[in-house]
Amino acid sequence: MPDAALGTSGAAVAGNPNLCADYNACIYASDNFIGLIDIPRAKGGGLRNVKSADNDKMDSWENRTVNHAAWYHDANGGGDCVLMHYRYEDDDINVFDSDELTSWRTDRGC
Repeated sequence: MPDAALGTSGAAVAGNPNLCADYNACIYASDNFIGLIDIPRAKGGGLRNVKSADNDKMDSWENRTVNHAAWYHDANGGGDCVLMHYRYEDDDINVFDSDELTSWRTDRGC
């Protein structure tokens, strides 16, 4: 089972299926999958920055795809990288990563 220190939790993706359909990855402004940031993304999506209004505002995520995804503290994939393990979620990211997301990808992990 994935390690929580790597940015993963839970044994199966439950998350918020009304906002994040199967085979998508989603990021949220608040704990417990509230406040969708950006659009749900399918696997294979390259690196991109979030809008400036959403910068440094992420506290939960879910990855319903079948491959790893990742998010970064800084623009253009810079700074710390946090793995979004495939078919997992984190409903309350750790205090060190809270409100740090600036860019993310769905084509591979860190």
